[in-house]
Amino acid sequence: MVPLAIFTACAEDGTDPSPTDPTTPSTTIEGTTTTTAVSTDAIEAFHGCLIDNGIDIEPIPFDAQGRPRLDLVMIGIDFTDSASSTAVAACSEHLTTGALDLADSPLIGGGVNSLLTEFSECVRSQGVPDFPDPLPGFTGIGGPYPLAEIPYSDPDLEAAIDECRSRLTASNN
Repeated sequence: MVPLAIFTACAEDGTDPSPTDPTTPSTTIEGTTTTTAVSTDAIEAFHGCLIDNGIDIEPIPFDAQGRPRLDLVMIGIDFTDSASSTAVAACSEHLTTGALDLADSPLIGGGVNSLLTEFSECVRSQGVPDFPDPLPGFTGIGGPYPLAEIPYSDPDLEAAIDECRSRLTASNN
């Protein structure tokens, strides 16, 4: 899930949410634009799975562009509780379909992974020491970060993400 959110954060359009949000990734590669949406069914399945596993969260809202806002509902989950972390990890499988698959494009995949790593380092340098590294071998399918490890409750997360998005956008223009 959280498919290629960081990759889309590198192309500033003024409407991007937090790079840790699941988004509708859109990128242009050699003149072709690829857009992938997380379906409403996938979000409903994720939400239902969490509830079935004992995590009571509110329905997941969508932003004006139709992107799910997991950050608004995940902040209340206690990720220090192993049962909660296990449930989120298991339920996240509902969110891993439909993303841009970069497995056959090692050059582009390497670039994406390099940007994800740079983004992680930047967020940590901005006062969010627990922000995770991207998943090893991320190929565009599923989320680039382990969902249960994103420190949604860190009060510095939003400002760090904004700063790092600006830095990466500026350095890649």
